[in-house]
Amino acid sequence: MSWLLGAGMGLLLGGPLGAVVGGVLQHMVTKNTRDTGLSKPNHINQETVFVTNLAAIMTKIAMADGRINPEEVRTIRNFFAQKLGYSGQDLEYIYGIIKETEKVNPDLWKICHAFRQYAGYEIRMLLLDLAYQIAITDHIITDAEQREINTVASLIGVPDEEHQRIKNKYLSVQRTDNYSILGLRQEASPEEIKKAYRVMAAQYHPDKVSHLGKELIDFANQKFREINKAYDELIKVRGV
Repeated sequence: MSWLLGAGMGLLLGGPLGAVVGGVLQHMVTKNTRDTGLSKPNHINQETVFVTNLAAIMTKIAMADGRINPEEVRTIRNFFAQKLGYSGQDLEYIYGIIKETEKVNPDLWKICHAFRQYAGYEIRMLLLDLAYQIAITDHIITDAEQREINTVASLIGVPDEEHQRIKNKYLSVQRTDNYSILGLRQEASPEEIKKAYRVMAAQYHPDKVSHLGKELIDFANQKFREINKAYDELIKVRGV
């Protein structure tokens, strides 16, 4: 397994997702492999902690209406497969986290609190953005999903202004213009355009996720290019 074992896994087994992760490992690794992987870790595998909490939070949002349907499971798995390039045992682990989270139904407050303890500000905003991406896959964000996302935003410490900026991008799935990419209204002032660009460029700068693995760096690079393109086109059109 490429990133599943080590100190990150040990941290998870002792945290709020311990029962979830333990259930997954029972199906994936032998006791000998598990003991070897978890003995005397010498580093914190932050990617393991990040993706495990991310998958659990995504699942909790999908469960906001009381259950998670097969299409939502596919959507979460497809995100990790297509956006982050996971496959094989890595993707099997993600699927296990989805199913075990549904089964155990861990407390969202505890998951978010554990996540916030190590996640930097930009990573927390990235998680919130991903939450909206999952919620919008059926082309509508239900009231229950929005309440769950609002709870996540509050628990992980995303300020209301930044939350609104991220939310604006997903208010209408039909909007793919440069304003929506930057989370702006079309009436945004030049100052608002510049501020939004500075904030989002910092949020998605690849250096912010350089410690979390190639897949997340690639994802940030893609978003960073999209943000720069939208800003360049807006300042040209608006003469900012």
